[in-house]
Amino acid sequence: MKRSLLLGFLISILQMFCGAPAAAQVSYTAPQSVTTASVFNGVSTSQASGCLSNLGQTVHFVFYTAGGATGAPTGVQIRIEASYNSDSATCSTGTWFAISDDGAEPTQNGTNLIFGIGAFPFLRVNLVKCVGCDASDTISANYTGTSSTPGNPFGTYGAGQQVRKMAFVKQTAGGGNVNSPAFVTPYGSTAGLVIIQTTAVFTGGILAARCRDGGSGNVVSFTLPLSGTSFVVPVPANACTLADMRCQGCTGTGTYSVSWYFYPPGEAMPASAQPANVSNSESTAVAGTASVTLTPLLGSQRSHVFSVSARCSAGTAGITVVDTTASLNLWTSGPAEVGTTTFKFQWNPGLAGATGDTITISLTTCGVANTGTLDVQASVF
Repeated sequence: MKRSLLLGFLISILQMFCGAPAAAQVSYTAPQSVTTASVFNGVSTSQASGCLSNLGQTVHFVFYTAGGATGAPTGVQIRIEASYNSDSATCSTGTWFAISDDGAEPTQNGTNLIFGIGAFPFLRVNLVKCVGCDASDTISANYTGTSSTPGNPFGTYGAGQQVRKMAFVKQTAGGGNVNSPAFVTPYGSTAGLVIIQTTAVFTGGILAARCRDGGSGNVVSFTLPLSGTSFVVPVPANACTLADMRCQGCTGTGTYSVSWYFYPPGEAMPASAQPANVSNSESTAVAGTASVTLTPLLGSQRSHVFSVSARCSAGTAGITVVDTTASLNLWTSGPAEVGTTTFKFQWNPGLAGATGDTITISLTTCGVANTGTLDVQASVF
């Protein structure tokens, strides 16, 4: 009896370590890396790929390049998409949503990358727009997937840096009410810059950066028209996890593109970088005042002066920086500090005027028949 109990105990132990009988075993298939597969090969029209090979991989990479004779396609918008209810034959049905940031124009002779994270039943790549594509300017793309996880996706840039989210690419100005796709803010805040590049002639409308948390409203907005002018608008910091851009009641002709650059917590534009909307210029005058004027396009923008330099062909002069809207001197040099040797002065951070105010930088006359030269490095944003 004792021998039977001991034998039964040993059999139980063996079953624990060796598994149940074959009929009761459960088999598992670990996801494998998907080898690089060509998605687009020299295409020049908007299109979605077929189904990507899907073994349950959780990280998705798409490398895309410019091709053709000149290799300079414009108006490019490309993303990785997923679906829960499409078909495995074509991946053209069902509801699709982006799992990556949108990629823009690839650099000539270079490779750009977009990537997303998550396991989904259906996967594809969507070339949403390729406005300036033709036989000489094409797009090629390749896909690679793996089951390892590198962390959160942060667009073209790494975590801890500025992150760009694309809202509109070559959007028609006369589109009426147009919303960009909603996207998750990388740092849980709206803080950053909205950059608008446009050839559009707007006749009306409001362009707004919005937080969509719980139906939140506009974070910053401005009234159009702003005809054919590219500009930058600072966005204040507000707690926000989901954001988008909206062009409300927009009318006009031409196209516009909008990107939203997000700042990491507690950071802003790198000190070594000059913000967009540069207003670098040189002014000369003979026996008179040389001057440069900085005028914000929008009431929410400010003029920023980063450096000035000046020289006289003969004689001496001085420099003034004036907020002309408020009739307020912001900075002055000595009255004869500028001579025939170039005088330089710089500010870091930039010397800024009040929001919406015009700034004028002037070099007083160097003397009768003498030429004064003024160089200004500045931005309006």
